[in-house]
Amino acid sequence: MRSNNNDDPALLPFRRSRRARHAYLDRTRLILSALDGSTTTTKDGGGGGGGGTTTNHPLLLALPDHNDDHDDNDRDDDGLSGDDHRGGGRGVVRATSTYALRPISDVELDALLDPFRCNCRLLPSTRVFVMHRVVVGDGDGGSSSPVDVTPALVERVRDNLFGGLVVLGVDAVLPPPSSPGGGRPYSSLAEIVGVARNSLIRDSILEPGCAVHGNDEVLDTHVMSRAAVIGCGSVSWGDDIDTDGALFDVRDGSMNVALGPEAGGGRIARVRVEHTMVDVCRAMDVDSTRKTNESLLLASSRDDRDRDGTVDRTTATTTTRRNVLCPRSSIVRSSRVRRVHLLPRSSIVSAIYVNSSVLLPGSTIRDGCTVSNSLLQWNSTIASGTDASSVFLMERAEVGPHSLTSDSIFGPDSHVSGGEVRCSLFGPNANSHHQSLLIGVLWPLGRGNVGYGSNVGSNHTGRIPDQETSVGEGTFWGLGCVIKFPVDLTSAPYSIIAAGVQLPPQRITFPFSLITDGPGGTNQLTPGWLLHYSPYTIARSEVKFASRRTAKRHDFYTGWKILRAGIMDMMYDARKALVDAGLRHSQSAGEGTTDATTTTTNKKKASAIVYRTDRAVVGLGANQLTEQGRLIGIRAYTSALQRYALRGLLDRLVELANDRKKGELLSPNEALRRLGLDGVDGGRPMALTTAAKVVVAPSKKVVNWPVLPWNEASHSDADASWEHKRMTLLKELPSILGGVGDINDDVLSALLRKCIELEDDHARRVYESKARDDARGADTVPGYRDVHVAAEKDPVVLMTKKEADDVRRDVRLVEEALGKVARSRL
Repeated sequence: MRSNNNDDPALLPFRRSRRARHAYLDRTRLILSALDGSTTTTKDGGGGGGGGTTTNHPLLLALPDHNDDHDDNDRDDDGLSGDDHRGGGRGVVRATSTYALRPISDVELDALLDPFRCNCRLLPSTRVFVMHRVVVGDGDGGSSSPVDVTPALVERVRDNLFGGLVVLGVDAVLPPPSSPGGGRPYSSLAEIVGVARNSLIRDSILEPGCAVHGNDEVLDTHVMSRAAVIGCGSVSWGDDIDTDGALFDVRDGSMNVALGPEAGGGRIARVRVEHTMVDVCRAMDVDSTRKTNESLLLASSRDDRDRDGTVDRTTATTTTRRNVLCPRSSIVRSSRVRRVHLLPRSSIVSAIYVNSSVLLPGSTIRDGCTVSNSLLQWNSTIASGTDASSVFLMERAEVGPHSLTSDSIFGPDSHVSGGEVRCSLFGPNANSHHQSLLIGVLWPLGRGNVGYGSNVGSNHTGRIPDQETSVGEGTFWGLGCVIKFPVDLTSAPYSIIAAGVQLPPQRITFPFSLITDGPGGTNQLTPGWLLHYSPYTIARSEVKFASRRTAKRHDFYTGWKILRAGIMDMMYDARKALVDAGLRHSQSAGEGTTDATTTTTNKKKASAIVYRTDRAVVGLGANQLTEQGRLIGIRAYTSALQRYALRGLLDRLVELANDRKKGELLSPNEALRRLGLDGVDGGRPMALTTAAKVVVAPSKKVVNWPVLPWNEASHSDADASWEHKRMTLLKELPSILGGVGDINDDVLSALLRKCIELEDDHARRVYESKARDDARGADTVPGYRDVHVAAEKDPVVLMTKKEADDVRRDVRLVEEALGKVARSRL
């Protein structure tokens, strides 16, 4: 397990991001404080200037250098140079440069107002300051007279109206001329420097090297070096009035998101822009154990105090009330922008309206969007006509084009386009690429897909929208399905809701299931269908999730396996429910066995058996289950459980074999003892040990969230992982050894043979599931074989075949360590 250590390296990118955000905001605050401490008088007539000052000496400010010379948006660099992260990031030392900040001189003011030079105008009571980097040996570095920056003003500033308190940043030493008013065309945004053709700039800080061109108004804005505001309507701060309950805090980078029922109900998550899905789930109490791995949490004690949705207003006194654009960030051709903080290389491009947003490096809002109250992590995107409010996008998440979303959290690598998402938690690697509806969907583990026309949000009560649904990982919502709330699928991960299915309110607890239309208007559920008929889908999904997990900062918790401890526990419970249902039916019918398929008569009887709703089978919900489907589920879950346990056994045996001294042999009994399996005598078949039990009628299970993968003891602890596999193996031994036959040699060899058998069977079924698709396609679509990869060459099929071969190889290694020579039995 990870240690409970706030300096865990996996969390450093998030902690560094928070420090960097505050460092940039402190830069703004430092400049504003210096301006407030200056004593100036205004100049009468034609506006004001700084010419009538009581002192001509500039203020010297030591400000951190920017380090943004390249555009690698995946780096953890916070855009400030000289980082020293020894000691977990405390005591950071940054390189600084000295800047001179002073009122504009009379000579410089004359040039600024001269229609033949800068051609600028000033509103009454305007104060203008100039800011430039101090060069060694210039006047501002120690001489009694300041450096005249008139040439830089003429070069960089033209055709503006200034008001309030304005800082004009210029270069004391100019690069080769390139007038902002004309000259050669710019090949990139980075080449545009200067302040030109702005209808109004008021109460703003424009640092040396920034670009502010062609805007209607730029108010209350700090534009840092190499940041840009180009061709916009209004960029301002506006009023600090919270009208929608989000309680957006720019400095803290936090806000409220109301998840679950549209009508409200207490699922308010206080999220911060650096939070992960671990933090979000902790804030919502989404875990049956209520024991989140503390070492994975970014949340502080303050976050815990804010879980009721209130805000600690200790930062209110330090809020700068300025839009802040960090180096290489930009706002371009956008109609109205207010209350934003853009970190390096983030951008707002061609937006209609953006209000109250924090954008981490590489993130963007673009192309006709209307956005209010948004937090965007690294390289996330809101695009193309999207309307979004109170949304939190984690790293590499994308919303748009043409989406409508509010009060929603999007996990890393999630994608929504063309649909509507409201009051939802949309987990990692979840996708909704088509026109669809999700309302009140709590899907913390994501990894699923939403088909075109899916309506996951029907308020069947006809009253207020006070319902919600909780969804298991990997759920597939088929084309045009209709989901009537409330529904719980958290204990049915990787299940498929087939096209056109209408799902009434219910709770389902059968993993890897298929739900289709059934006779009589009741849906039919086949438990374990994906395991039995389409294992290719599961194997491909493992590869797909690994390759598409591009949000590297979240990789420390999102890389969980599909077939892991928590999923296995769900399958074990689901199988027990299926076995118990068969036993109850047999006892009520006066039969002494659960196997009703041994004769033709029994097969006919079995085909007529139907279990309806969770009154007959715990976790069946409002569906029906045939006897054939029940047996398919038992076989599928049993094979998966045994394969999981036996692969764990084999891996442990390989470790023992590799650790032994050269030439040393292990006896089977010694190997079992070291693995904690001593005393195993072969057991009895599962049917013999369970058939005699009297099974009572099913009772309702406790409704709770499953254990989240990062909170499983086996998530990052190899010993805990083996312990779970060992316990699973002990439970499965009667079934495994009961079906092996002769075990007179020893138990261990029988288990290894069963491991090979299950792995070969899995590889065969993966191939067959892909081959069936190939055959159906070739029989239907002309030229299908010419453009599709055949099963024999499919990389997923080849991968599973290689895994089966590797199992055989590892078994040989173990047999050699045990001194076995009769390999023909394997």
